Amino acid sequence: MVPGRGHVFVVDVYEAAEAVHRYRSFCYSCFAVIKSMFEADFQSSDEESPVPDANSCGDQELIQLFQQQISPASETAASLKRTCGLHIAQSCDYDKIAVGLSRCELQLFQVREGGQLAVESRTLGRYESGIRGVRFFNGDPNSLLCCTQDGSVFLYDVRTSDKVFRYEDTSEGAKKTMTSCDINQNDRVLCASSEVQKTGDSFLLFFDVRERNYLGCYWECHSDDITHVRFHPTNPDLFASASVDGLINVFDISKLTEDDAMQYCFNVETAVDSINWHADPTGRDLVSCVTTTNDLHLYDVESQDSVALFDRAQITKSLRRTSAIDCNVVGTHNYGNGSFFVLAGSNFNRGKDCLRTLRYDNKTLLPDRSFGGNKQIVRASVYNEKDQYLIATGECGLITLWKCRTDGSEQTGVNGASKSLKQKLHVSHRAKPY
Repeated sequence: MVPGRGHVFVVDVYEAAEAVHRYRSFCYSCFAVIKSMFEADFQSSDEESPVPDANSCGDQELIQLFQQQISPASETAASLKRTCGLHIAQSCDYDKIAVGLSRCELQLFQVREGGQLAVESRTLGRYESGIRGVRFFNGDPNSLLCCTQDGSVFLYDVRTSDKVFRYEDTSEGAKKTMTSCDINQNDRVLCASSEVQKTGDSFLLFFDVRERNYLGCYWECHSDDITHVRFHPTNPDLFASASVDGLINVFDISKLTEDDAMQYCFNVETAVDSINWHADPTGRDLVSCVTTTNDLHLYDVESQDSVALFDRAQITKSLRRTSAIDCNVVGTHNYGNGSFFVLAGSNFNRGKDCLRTLRYDNKTLLPDRSFGGNKQIVRASVYNEKDQYLIATGECGLITLWKCRTDGSEQTGVNGASKSLKQKLHVSHRAKPY
């Protein structure tokens, strides 16, 4: 008997017990559903994968091939909440790391002596739209750019965490949806790229960094979303852009018109995800690109030759893995001695089983380093040429630093190959952007 407000209620003990049991069962069921939403499918990251990914050779052979077995020297989490590290940049003095998160947050970390990561600012920037790129100045370690999807590029002074300026193009009313950004070698010109707008055009937008003015744009070089822009590491007037339309364009922005600025065009014939500049031992400029299907292409800029092409299956074979569907090509980095390497891994088991580098050498990819202790599918990385640190972030929101031992043996030579992918692109005359 349970006392009520002026009444007496008779309760069946067995009915009450059954009600409690049903309520508990309901709670456990809800918990199981929620838990399953956050647990990984350990069979594969891709439902089309017929078999789980695995090493294609034994442990001893793997150790002989990847002679540098590296464990994390430092690791920190960007947040206790579920988030993904999508973009990463390092300052020119290698002391700071900026990370753009899927939660629309920009964070700053310090790389202390000895390679220890420390949080500098967890709230350097918070935005209403997604982050599409982060970039430190080439000559100023305290100036940082962050590009957001809604059409703004923010300039920060990381010493004070102050937002110094916002670069925007409102020449046609509404801001354009941005996809990436970069700053040239002398820190004078900022370029930001856009998606295809309602007009059917995609844009390369130019800003004067010091005067903080909008300079102009190119808009007939690509016919689809522009995915990535990268300035040349030493020539401030040279930059490349890549797009879903499969084209990589190289421009000289010192020219008076857009037509004259277009120097070279490479047709990858598939959507391009990212690009990077390299130089071979003879000083030739090379451009590498990673496609949305995880293939790697390499081009000689001046001769417009296709130097090398590695499809996903070839990269998987070089990694000594079995499942090409699970292969994840993160990007390329320069060693600083006229050669470069490819960072790639497996999406199987949340990326924990395989994160390795392949050294490019004379149109081949050779086993290089193996990074143990990885806990996530890596989405972005930087390489510290001075101290030989690899720093990566990814789908678990972790920032991990590995110290890479250098034996000085990396050398590469690159020879021209077929010119079958050459293509000329007609563009109408446009005013010089600055």
